[in-house]
Amino acid sequence: MSAQAKRRLSRKGRAVAVCVLLLCTAALKMVWTWTGDTAFLLASLVPVLAVALLCLGGRGQVPFEVIGGPWDGARVPVNTVDPDTEVLVLHTSGGEGARYAIVDHRSLVYQGQTQTPD
Repeated sequence: MSAQAKRRLSRKGRAVAVCVLLLCTAALKMVWTWTGDTAFLLASLVPVLAVALLCLGGRGQVPFEVIGGPWDGARVPVNTVDPDTEVLVLHTSGGEGARYAIVDHRSLVYQGQTQTPD
């Protein structure tokens, strides 16, 4: 496993972090309403920005969804698909390959079988 993959938060870890940050925002805003000190209002913006960064940072980690063929419903990691690839060949258990076209940002659509895996 690469060092970059080890540093990423899992989906569950990301959800817990977002929940904690939003609770901190709510708590800071409550303290602001009780005290009237605008420093608490300004401080509540920090967790909101952290949530935005967490959400934007995780966009590149979403796996490709395979539609049709022998791999139907599978999730393919992003690092498997090269950005310049138009057709991806995934190996099947029979020694052949299944061709999938990259149709949008995160979908692979079945195009047929190949006789020899590439």
